[in-house]
Amino acid sequence: MIAAKNDEIIVAKEAVWLYEKFGEGEYKDILGLCKVASLTEIEEKGWSLTPGAYVGGVAPVEDDGVDFEERMAEIHRELLSLQAESNDLMDTISNNMKEMGGL
Repeated sequence: MIAAKNDEIIVAKEAVWLYEKFGEGEYKDILGLCKVASLTEIEEKGWSLTPGAYVGGVAPVEDDGVDFEERMAEIHRELLSLQAESNDLMDTISNNMKEMGGL
């Protein structure tokens, strides 16, 4: 199934991303994600631990090479196919129930 394969790709990309950021096992500043803050910095911010006060703006998004419109069209085609399959199964179930005298 296409969705399962895409899920595997997404998980693999996330694992690579995490390894690139923290592969050495060292927690470090990453724009838009996390920051190592000193007690002085925290005190200066009124002891607020709100992440937005420290991590800054949103990190730039890397181009994943996926054409959005093409991917959405692919997802839509898959959805239509699954809906048609669902309708066929519902018809089969309904016919089976009628044959068994259930309806």
